[in-house]
Amino acid sequence: MKAKLPIIISVPHGGEIIAPEMSNRTLLSRSDIFSDGDPLTREIYDFRNEVAYYFETTIARATVDLNRSPDDLPPLNRDGVVKSHTVTGKGIYINNHIPKRETVRLLLKKYYKPYHEGLAIKSKKPLLCGIDCHTMLDRAPTTSQLSGRKRPFICLSNRGDRHGNKAKGRRLTCPPEMLRSLGRFLQEQFPEEADDITLNDPFLGGYIVRQHSKDLPWIQIELNRNSYLSSEWYDPENLEVCHKRIAELRTRLFEAIRNFVGFNCHHSLLGKQVA
Repeated sequence: MKAKLPIIISVPHGGEIIAPEMSNRTLLSRSDIFSDGDPLTREIYDFRNEVAYYFETTIARATVDLNRSPDDLPPLNRDGVVKSHTVTGKGIYINNHIPKRETVRLLLKKYYKPYHEGLAIKSKKPLLCGIDCHTMLDRAPTTSQLSGRKRPFICLSNRGDRHGNKAKGRRLTCPPEMLRSLGRFLQEQFPEEADDITLNDPFLGGYIVRQHSKDLPWIQIELNRNSYLSSEWYDPENLEVCHKRIAELRTRLFEAIRNFVGFNCHHSLLGKQVA
């Protein structure tokens, strides 16, 4: 039996199902849900049979966002753990009726807490690291301060600077050399995009990598959706994506991660704490 890679894979935004508790309250179409989440990440990062622990959800990000703090709520943040608007600014609920506190508590108890409790338990295991897996819009949305800015092919994050080193006022979620090594192995697998793989730009790393990196190093990866949702591979009318392209991305990403794990285990970074 082939040994599994000693890592955790987390795919928090790949779900496309509105929670049943909210299904009769939302304005969102299938296309809205597709665009608001990280479409097809449960297929792109489907390494469940190759890694020690794999976490995903079928629940749409528009219902419960697993990469937010549990107290990050509307109206203070309309893009919080339970949202009032999508990433593109569309209202989620009929008549803008944001879920009441008791409904929010139910959603968090049923969908949010089990995911994070699982990550917390597995992050205490003697593993190399966790990788929180996402995709990003090709350009920053209109709701962003950087609206319209072109984004890289891949962004890796550890809450550091653009070299992966510690930045003032922020705790690293993994050692700089670990982050940079994953970047190098991704460059090998995607040579044509090698110069378009960035560290901590435009994303520093979200709640999952911050919360669960106290006992285990964590890295966030963001893949540009243009790599599979451009006209060459994607039919927006039917929301259909070329299966061959998804398989190709999965293969290349896994090969990079496999080489990254081998390199870092060999260089004794297994279970290394972060400063």
